[in-house]
Amino acid sequence: KEEKHPISVTRKTDSVVESDDERKRYEHARTYLNSAVNTKRESGVELSKVPKHIAVIMDGNRRYGRNKYGSATRGHWDGSKTLVDFAKWCLAEGVEVVTVYAFSTENWNRSASEVSALMTIFCKYCDELRTEALTRGIKLNVLSTETDQIPNDVKAGITKMVNDTKHCKNLTMNICLSYGSRGEIVNACKSI
Repeated sequence: KEEKHPISVTRKTDSVVESDDERKRYEHARTYLNSAVNTKRESGVELSKVPKHIAVIMDGNRRYGRNKYGSATRGHWDGSKTLVDFAKWCLAEGVEVVTVYAFSTENWNRSASEVSALMTIFCKYCDELRTEALTRGIKLNVLSTETDQIPNDVKAGITKMVNDTKHCKNLTMNICLSYGSRGEIVNACKSI
């Protein structure tokens, strides 16, 4: 069943049409990204005991969105905001590397409207994450095992985000997009 969401994307022209509600959420997110929320150390854990690398699987955003808003897409938007919170917290706590499994190769099997909405969210957040990363010294990497299905506008956003932040040293964030263990095993075997 195709879901209704406030964003409609026409991939032929890569244009995005937003509702007023979506515009307000987007502006709020832009303000929030630049805020000082979650930038002060608060755990009390000795720095020598803070993990150097934390990996996170972004799971449950669709279910959360359906339960809270009646829309999976809104759950994905909230998940993006939570990721920013988490990155700020990791930076404040002294974590060196964060790996986020954001979109697996299996996610391409979801409805066309949901995949389109997810790609739109990712495309918008590429620029916002890039700006935030440059402000806070976060190096962004995007890891993919299958890139063929990633839309060109998302690829362009990824390229700019990765290139512009490659000099940053305070935290490294690896974002796994169109990533699957099966593809990783195949790629590893091919490289032998």
